[in-house]
Amino acid sequence: MRLTFSISGPTATAISWRRALGLWLLGALSIGAVLFLLLTGHGRLALTLMLLELFVAMATFNVRVAILAVFAYLIVLGDLRRLLIPLFGWSGTDPLLVVGSAFALVVVAGALVNREIRFDTKLAKWTLALMAIMVLQIFNPKQGGLMVGLAGAMFLIVPICWFWVGRTYATPAFLRTLLYGLVLPMALVAAAYGTYQVFFGYLPHQQRWLEMNWYAGLGDPNNPAPISLFASNTEYGMFISIGAVLAWAAFLKGNRGAGLLVPPLLVAVALTGSRGPLFFSLATMVALWAVLSRSTTAWVLRGALAAVLAAVGLVWSLTQATQLGLDPHVQARLERQAQEFIHARKGEVEYSSAENHFMMMVRGYLYPLREPLGLGIGAVTKAAGKFGGRAYNTETHLGNSWVALGLPGGILYHLIIGLLLLTALRYWIRTRGLMALALLGILGVTMANLLAGELYAVGPLTALCAGAVDRLASDQAAEPS
Repeated sequence: MRLTFSISGPTATAISWRRALGLWLLGALSIGAVLFLLLTGHGRLALTLMLLELFVAMATFNVRVAILAVFAYLIVLGDLRRLLIPLFGWSGTDPLLVVGSAFALVVVAGALVNREIRFDTKLAKWTLALMAIMVLQIFNPKQGGLMVGLAGAMFLIVPICWFWVGRTYATPAFLRTLLYGLVLPMALVAAAYGTYQVFFGYLPHQQRWLEMNWYAGLGDPNNPAPISLFASNTEYGMFISIGAVLAWAAFLKGNRGAGLLVPPLLVAVALTGSRGPLFFSLATMVALWAVLSRSTTAWVLRGALAAVLAAVGLVWSLTQATQLGLDPHVQARLERQAQEFIHARKGEVEYSSAENHFMMMVRGYLYPLREPLGLGIGAVTKAAGKFGGRAYNTETHLGNSWVALGLPGGILYHLIIGLLLLTALRYWIRTRGLMALALLGILGVTMANLLAGELYAVGPLTALCAGAVDRLASDQAAEPS
């Protein structure tokens, strides 16, 4: 039982006036700090402080509305930073990147003070233990200096705070608003924006950024991969994959109009040229259709049938698409897909990105044989490159867990991912509701990646959904049957 105390009369009035006065003073100081930073030429830092103050102030009135606002910001963060280049210049260590993480820290700290966070499930306890191991890995000397570990914490530890945000504040109504009122509509906007980039090229502010920050992952500088609203093409592909899965889940639960959104989103995924998002989108959609059945045998049969149909449809579609004679820039994106899903399968090309990524992940699994205690959390993030540390990245969260956390942390991380997916599946079996299917889809298409801190919107969204699954499944199991 939670005890509450109420105060009335003159004492309450005095406390109320003191609190109001304190808030006004804090607000005045904050405005003063923002103005000072602007006048001294620290525009990005001033904007960072202003946004963080706004989001935290919103949270004092309605934390769920504030969370929605923060996710809207995280989705457009990449292009916002590019638009600000003429005003504030460019920096790879942009303070705007920490707004979401700082907000999550503040919200989790408030929830801890108010004793709203519970550690009453295996998943919650194991996640807490994982975070403790990650904190210890900040000080692992093998990654380089302490600054590498501290910066790595911002990429890996802080984003997991969104797990606790989801576990504390997620409700079915809130998730419906977040996923279908914000994420899916923004995925459609992002897909349209990204598709425009494929056919017509980057907008001027994006081209300016490209000239300053081109990297190999974007492909040919004369035909760069679409990035849409995001900081990278990787996050763009993953985000619209989430949108496709959300639309598919709604279609499977009876919303036939949502089915019309799936093809354009999948086309946008294909036009990224990235093979992973397309594969995981189709695989997750197959899995969601399979689990609609109520028997395990039917799951297997439906899944096998859907997988065959999806594979045949993908091969046929890409074969036809590569013969359309579209603009060379567009054809190049489709040809990247065909190289993996058609030519590589026939042995017509020597290089297969799927095999390459698989081998990188395997090397991650073998890494504890060389370094049983791991390299530290900074080694698998951008922190190693920025601060001169020792970098080793397998480009998969499963492989990176062994590199960053060593044998104990890698084992625990895999147990958490397995338990998380099992919990999501059990929650779907018990409720068979749209939110359960949507959460299962998001965790499937992202591979339940809790180490995706460098994906500034997708990482927090995945972690929040993981926490939401734990909370909703626990609440559902506690209900009398």
